[in-house]
Amino acid sequence: MLLTKSCFNPALLRSDLRRCWPLLAGYTFLWFLILPLRMWNDVDPSPDDFLLQARSTAMEILGTSTTAAIWMNLIFGIMLAMALFTYLSSPRGTYGMHSFPASRGCQFRTHVLCGVGCVAVSNVLICLLSAQNGVTHWGASLSWLVFSLVTFLLFFALGSFCCMLCGWLPAMAVAYGAVNCVAIFCRILADGMCSIFYPSYNDTVYSMGRNNIVTWLTPVLRLHLDLQEMYAEDGTFVLTASAWKSLLVYGIAALVLLVAGALLYRIRRSEASGDTLAFRPLRPVVRWAVGLLGGLGLGLVLAEMLNCTGNTQALLACIVTLGLVCMIGTQMLIARTPRVFGKLWPELLALCIALVALCLCIRADVFGYERRVPQVSQVESVGIYQRSIYRSTAKITDPEEIGAIVQAHRYLAGRAAGENRTPDSSEINTIYITYNLKNGGTLSRKYQLRSEDLTAVRAMLESETFRRSLVLDDTGMTAEKLIHGYIGYPNKDMDRELSAQECRLLYQTLLEDIAHMNMLDPDLYVYQDTVLQIMLDSDERTVSTRLNPQCTRTLALLQEWGIISSPGEAFNATDEGDAEDTIAYSGGMPNIAIA
Repeated sequence: MLLTKSCFNPALLRSDLRRCWPLLAGYTFLWFLILPLRMWNDVDPSPDDFLLQARSTAMEILGTSTTAAIWMNLIFGIMLAMALFTYLSSPRGTYGMHSFPASRGCQFRTHVLCGVGCVAVSNVLICLLSAQNGVTHWGASLSWLVFSLVTFLLFFALGSFCCMLCGWLPAMAVAYGAVNCVAIFCRILADGMCSIFYPSYNDTVYSMGRNNIVTWLTPVLRLHLDLQEMYAEDGTFVLTASAWKSLLVYGIAALVLLVAGALLYRIRRSEASGDTLAFRPLRPVVRWAVGLLGGLGLGLVLAEMLNCTGNTQALLACIVTLGLVCMIGTQMLIARTPRVFGKLWPELLALCIALVALCLCIRADVFGYERRVPQVSQVESVGIYQRSIYRSTAKITDPEEIGAIVQAHRYLAGRAAGENRTPDSSEINTIYITYNLKNGGTLSRKYQLRSEDLTAVRAMLESETFRRSLVLDDTGMTAEKLIHGYIGYPNKDMDRELSAQECRLLYQTLLEDIAHMNMLDPDLYVYQDTVLQIMLDSDERTVSTRLNPQCTRTLALLQEWGIISSPGEAFNATDEGDAEDTIAYSGGMPNIAIA
């Protein structure tokens, strides 16, 4: 029969609709429950006094529905793609479809038209129904509509592309999940390996900025990050410029995937139906990907269960063993037979070498993770936190102070790389450095701050912001803003209210002590268990303080106010006898002694 070119085949379209209408109906019904029904039940525009509240509720519903669109379309994208291309997993269905009087390109376009067209009609219907209450902002509703359509197009295109690569229905779903998660999984593996081999490594998967390549390759993560700022100052639901950028990029990616899927459908062999992978060149790629990633991931899990991550030999044994298991299992699923060792043993040997070499390269920091120090021009701000002093992070934005921290970081990183020590969990004198980079990402490291390191990192320790962070949890407060405060002494069950004048005097005294602290004294970085709870309030925020023995002027002021009888009492340094506490007011480290 002579084939004629057409955009789609009506008969095939009707057949697709007959097969997929339950899935499309379920998709529409779920959206009806999520959006229009909630609009009708929760938003009441009738009382004029509550019109603003009704609009706020409608915006909140649209915001949560936009977040739900990510997961709805993620699930239904692959389900609808598998339903439309399910015949590719059956030789009989494949031969029957390929004998249909329509070109393969026409068949592919018809399937795409059925899936995308019906979902578009469903989303438009839901948008119109949700606007029937009269308070919905049309701009916000259309933003939800565009977001839902583009995300469905992306996930449906990705699902269709996976269906072209596979000839077995379960393999299609596995490939879809793997493609969505492989980038973030690689990042988690890298963080896990670095945390084992580098005691100073403190990055996590949350350290990535939204412009990181891993974030872009994980659409669910990128879209969720874009929706974190979806409400304007007036409570209106709006998509940010970053969200529109993501939709544009992912929309283009969806079209590229559809074109690539159509090309693969044209060259796909009918005999590949029922095979795990429809294209033979993919088989070694999948074997090696599963062997490497599965060996590293499952090997780390097994090593954690056996508590042997600190033993390099045992860790390598776990990784290599499970890597071999993953590659052998993958080849068995691909070949559909357990007889795979005859031709596979050279690849198994190469996999062992590759896994050992990769682990040893990470351990030797060949990729520079442990020694990485950003340039000052790349840093927007730095958060620095000294664990044994106070549980707050000083945020530093001054370029000079950032430069001092970067210089100190270079020294600490070089020392850590040279020693290659394992972390001492009992040692609490740890300093955490977290860079907020201008590209949106972060870089976080932690180092043991020892006595011999203090002179080398002196410029960082003596910076004004770090000085204040050892005593105050808010380094940006000024005395003029203080209006109220109190001092709590739980051991004596006493609370002392402070007037505005007393707060300002106490704060100025604290600043004098901070300015005179000896930052090179090792005892300053040892945990001090102060019994006093000092809180100073302004109209906007509250500042809490943690005293240390070098706060001599402040301790004298508290003694003058009658809150403590001696400076040592603030640190539980008194006894029941006639204890005499002494305190130094100038030069060097003050001494709190008990006679």
